[in-house]
Amino acid sequence: MTQPAPSASTAPSASTDPSASTDPPTASPEATAPASQAPADAPPATTAPTSQAPSGTAPASPIRRVALEVVARRLTVLRVEPLGRSMRRVALGGPELAGFRCEGPTDHAKAFFPPTPDDDVPMPELVDGRWVAREGERPVSRDYTIRTFDPAAGEVVLDMAVHDHGPAGRWAAAARPGSRLGLLGPKTTKLPPTDRDWYLFAVDETGLPGLANWFDRLPSTARVLAFAEVDGPEDEVPLAGAHEVTWLHRGTAERGTTTLLADAVARAGLPGPTGRGWVWAAAEATAVRGVRRHVTALGVDRSCSSMTGYWRVGVAGFDHKSPEATD
Repeated sequence: MTQPAPSASTAPSASTDPSASTDPPTASPEATAPASQAPADAPPATTAPTSQAPSGTAPASPIRRVALEVVARRLTVLRVEPLGRSMRRVALGGPELAGFRCEGPTDHAKAFFPPTPDDDVPMPELVDGRWVAREGERPVSRDYTIRTFDPAAGEVVLDMAVHDHGPAGRWAAAARPGSRLGLLGPKTTKLPPTDRDWYLFAVDETGLPGLANWFDRLPSTARVLAFAEVDGPEDEVPLAGAHEVTWLHRGTAERGTTTLLADAVARAGLPGPTGRGWVWAAAEATAVRGVRRHVTALGVDRSCSSMTGYWRVGVAGFDHKSPEATD
């Protein structure tokens, strides 16, 4: 995910940046396999629809989750490209990128920002199995979806929101080749099903990198219904692949206050029979709850969906792993 600029009346993060975290965990438990048991080139397991779980039992998640070694890296900006009015694509590289791994469409890492684009990056250190800030340092960090990783080119790409409401947005606005950024993780790579008959996506700005990754991975024959909420036409971003997205413009409404996504899903319904598809939603928590309410009423259970609030209006440092984000 990327981070939307908060409206004047909200501050969804500890330092006035929205805490739009990258890919939060799925809504139902996932089995975790050590990386040694799941090679990088292993294809996602097929995920034919399963029978309904017994009453009172959460259905098993079809997402395959692979634990990775968590590594802290100091990287250098290689290039910066504009994406619409309010986002920039930042390519990072450097010797410390060696061993980086990212395979799932919503894998995320924690970005650490220097005090200014020309400063070095204060990074945490591993102490007794935990990553902690070094003595005397208070590093600023935010979670971002990994947009792409190209091991041959030696670069990892983040799509980042540009705004002046906090250090992350200001860094993204000022970043240029040679600027420094730190990355911690990913700590897992998550491989969701790509063999379903249909897909329904609902995102705001924070979910756009993940949506682009999904489009990159799905076959051109997949039946896809995708909705993306942004401020206006100037904030739409190019999405490659054979699939189309319906852009929903909130206009002058404050971010996170509309029902555009839930209303669009309610009007459209499901693209195919219940049990044969997959629903992925990533946006403001209340908006995601509205989407979840509609698709649940249509018979979609958690074995066929992953819907998470990446941020919440008025909540600084919103925890995307909390029950509020996934229920």
